[in-house]
Amino acid sequence: MRTEALPPITDVFPRSVIKQLQLHGWNWRSAGAVFGLGFGIICPLVASVLTAVSWVTGPHWHGFFIQRYDTVLFFLTVPLLIFGAHCLDLLDEKNKRTKNVISKVQ
Repeated sequence: MRTEALPPITDVFPRSVIKQLQLHGWNWRSAGAVFGLGFGIICPLVASVLTAVSWVTGPHWHGFFIQRYDTVLFFLTVPLLIFGAHCLDLLDEKNKRTKNVISKVQ
């Protein structure tokens, strides 16, 4: 009975990504991390499929130069992953600064 009367315990720094987004909301750092890491993983997969299609059909397929597109996607992989990792580092740095401010106040 006593636990029902107590206010819920709020976690200032939740570990779960979903809980962090619910608590802090979307900002450019979190959106950049999702975009960079998401497309950094998707680009080589799509480029691999386009490479396989170009091996079967040839470099020119229905008006698309698919060898050019798969090369661009392969080269975009590394910059997108670097951008996503950089945004994650910025989020982590912001969390560390916030923890330091809260610990100084207490």
